[in-house]
Amino acid sequence: MSSNHHQRKPRPARRKGTVSVDLASLRSVEHRCRGCSEDEPCCCSSYEVCVTNAEMKRIIQVLPEAARLCPHLKTDRGYDNVFEYVEPGLHALDTTEDGLCLLAYVEGHTIRCSLHTAGMNLGLPLEKVKPKACLLWPMSLSEGDEVLSLAGDALTYGCTAPARKGSNHLSPAFVEAVELVFGEGAGARLEQEARTGARCMTLPRRS
Repeated sequence: MSSNHHQRKPRPARRKGTVSVDLASLRSVEHRCRGCSEDEPCCCSSYEVCVTNAEMKRIIQVLPEAARLCPHLKTDRGYDNVFEYVEPGLHALDTTEDGLCLLAYVEGHTIRCSLHTAGMNLGLPLEKVKPKACLLWPMSLSEGDEVLSLAGDALTYGCTAPARKGSNHLSPAFVEAVELVFGEGAGARLEQEARTGARCMTLPRRS
């Protein structure tokens, strides 16, 4: 693991119950992922991303495709170990010495996620390939998984900008991410509640 000090992307929700969604914070920005320029702040080099055992197994299954984009993942004996033990049932994605996620790659001076591209190339649902923390960003789950809200440093990144004042519009990227992580229909519920001007709502956790 790189010696760089990263913030940790909140851990994936693992407990049963509900999650309170801070709609007010989500409505305050517009977000559109377009890949990160090499000369601007990038989520792929700013956080320590933790994954569950189930997420780790799914990532391992697509490593051959990811390695087509990230040749550094290949070794004489197969593929590099990109996981670092954190605690039972939880591992962190390893990074380069510069702090960039080992699963990121550069294309045309733009930093992209090899898992995202591998999933698209293989025709796999993104929730079956990418960690929940990455699917949700710049939304984040609180440490105890009780609240889903906007990451405190979201406006540091070029993909996120302040929304028009007074707008009840919700970024389509947030709707899509919630649909992937919390299940079919969750994104539509999120958008519907946001348009009413509600400040928060609850969603059931997905096992």
